[in-house]
Amino acid sequence: MFKILYIIIQFVIILILVGLAVNNSFLISFEIKDFKYSFTSSYLLIFFLIFFIIIFILQTFYFQTKFKFSKFKINHKIKKKEKGYNSFVNGMIAIANKDFNKAIIEGKKVSNYLDDDPSLSLLLKSEIFKIEKKYDQLNLIYEEMTKDNNTQNLGYRGLMEHYLRSQDYHHAFIYGEKLFNNNPYIEKIYETLVNIISKTNNWQQLLIITDRAYSKKIINKELYSINKSIAFYEIAKIKKLSNAKESLNLIEKVLKLNKNFQPYVALYLELLTENKKNDFAKKVIKKIWETDPHPQYKFYIKKIANNLGIEFKSLVKYITKSTQDNEESKILLTEASIESKHWDEARDHIKSLLDHQPKKEICLLMSKIEEGETNDIQKVNAWLLRGNNGNLSNIWVCKFTQQAQETWSSVADSGYFNSLEWRQPTISHNIQKLI
Repeated sequence: MFKILYIIIQFVIILILVGLAVNNSFLISFEIKDFKYSFTSSYLLIFFLIFFIIIFILQTFYFQTKFKFSKFKINHKIKKKEKGYNSFVNGMIAIANKDFNKAIIEGKKVSNYLDDDPSLSLLLKSEIFKIEKKYDQLNLIYEEMTKDNNTQNLGYRGLMEHYLRSQDYHHAFIYGEKLFNNNPYIEKIYETLVNIISKTNNWQQLLIITDRAYSKKIINKELYSINKSIAFYEIAKIKKLSNAKESLNLIEKVLKLNKNFQPYVALYLELLTENKKNDFAKKVIKKIWETDPHPQYKFYIKKIANNLGIEFKSLVKYITKSTQDNEESKILLTEASIESKHWDEARDHIKSLLDHQPKKEICLLMSKIEEGETNDIQKVNAWLLRGNNGNLSNIWVCKFTQQAQETWSSVADSGYFNSLEWRQPTISHNIQKLI
């Protein structure tokens, strides 16, 4: 309605202007050489009016034709895309139904219909090759995916998984890192990279990605401290062979991140004794034993005693002075007394641990006392027999495989990263192997 009114108003204005121009027309004359030309202004106005009308009609026809052609192209493109999407859906359904021939046919249709956007075609092909286990062709598809912004992350993830399957951890990490840099929030990408690093021993990379993961709030403070401490610990072990001072600095960083963890303390004591800092090592082990005693420190206590030229039992008494009621202190004092052949002292230290069902370790110590003091074979065998029914001592056990090992390592013998727990084993034959 408004459009018609607008056209009528324009038409009336034009008529008024034409009327005014005709009523007020004037003569226009000009000469060209010997010829004189004359005409009224009305003719000139009519000429221009007809000219503009023709231009308007031509322009209108041009734009209408162009609009119709554009509309046709858009509709054709939309229909083509719809066919492509339908083929993609049909292809995914065919894969679900394990109709791979149909899936391949639909995949070709997707490529034809969506030639300007290959992402869906690549995705469908990747699913087909994955199910058919055609890994070489799948790898090529993943390579193509990395060139498309829409499928780049899928390509990186696919290549990472491909190289993980073939145990090529170097290339797996390269593509995993690219994926992490693009989107660090992808589920379990950080954990996957950590596991890859544990296979390649690239501990410097563990520091880098752990810092990034923590800054992005992907991991909490506890996991950040644990993984950073492991990376520094492993680097410190490497540096120990070439730069003892740097190794010491690193292990001190480790202990700040994860205080009093036995493997870290053990390496610290080892570095101190190797660098002839035995007096300081003596103070360190005493302070740590007061808060967190551990049976595996016995080796380093003996080493410090030998380096200082003092008796093992004397150093043990110094270390356990304020913790003599602690079970680990009693066991350590008993062992020191046995080594010194002070049988009465050994019995005195161990007697409070001889309950109705003492641990296997306690029974073994009692058998040594009987053997050393009385050499009574019957009593020795009685304690050994009793030990068979006692609980096993704590040892490092993989929480995934239950496989036990005597010393801690950042990657367990079973192959899992940071999976070892200090506890009683559940699989006794592993302990027998260690014994």
